[in-house]
Amino acid sequence: MTNIPVWPAKMTREQQRASKNRSSDFDAALKRDARAAGWRYARGTIFRQSGDWFISILPSLLWERGAVVRMMVKPMAVDPLFWDIVGLSENRTMPLSFRATGAWVLRPPLTESYIGLDTIDVELLAKDVFDWGHRQMGQILPSISIESMLAALPGSHEVRAYRALAICLLILAKDMDRAFELCGLDNPDTHPLMADNGGFTTHNRDGSVSTFLDQARDWIARQRREELIVL
Repeated sequence: MTNIPVWPAKMTREQQRASKNRSSDFDAALKRDARAAGWRYARGTIFRQSGDWFISILPSLLWERGAVVRMMVKPMAVDPLFWDIVGLSENRTMPLSFRATGAWVLRPPLTESYIGLDTIDVELLAKDVFDWGHRQMGQILPSISIESMLAALPGSHEVRAYRALAICLLILAKDMDRAFELCGLDNPDTHPLMADNGGFTTHNRDGSVSTFLDQARDWIARQRREELIVL
């Protein structure tokens, strides 16, 4: 798209001041209008729960007109599962916004788009953000599933943290065998998600360090033992 405004390499003080004020006004409009539009606002992000799914949108202004919007959609159950695995079950009590802005959460690949490329007024751009979000929800939510999320994960050796997401999605899909197998593979040539250790490490009280893969293997093993005891 050639119509996308590009930020200048250098800005005068007046331009910097105007840009900062414009950004503040944009965030204020998002925060003010979020609840009436069916969303909530925190730290520049709008978000909401729709049934079993969590949706968040991070909008950013372009130079003088238009905005770029980045949407994330994930199951409501995936972060609580992740927190259980890494020993942070207390995060279940955190506000809904934590799933979008927290450090220890799982983030699927984002959907990115440009909106309002001919719009200068930030009030109108804020409205465009909510309208775009509603349209995307109408298109995505009827067809998205855990299986479709797994199929859509990028096959890049350079992408981090998606291995943890894949393992948690497989557990939610009740495919413990594939989840356990994914924890143990360590050859990047075997699988595109093998390039990292799960993207998260935990420093234990005894001074040792556990990767997410270590914790996930232990969690799955505990679940299997508990199932055997119940049987």
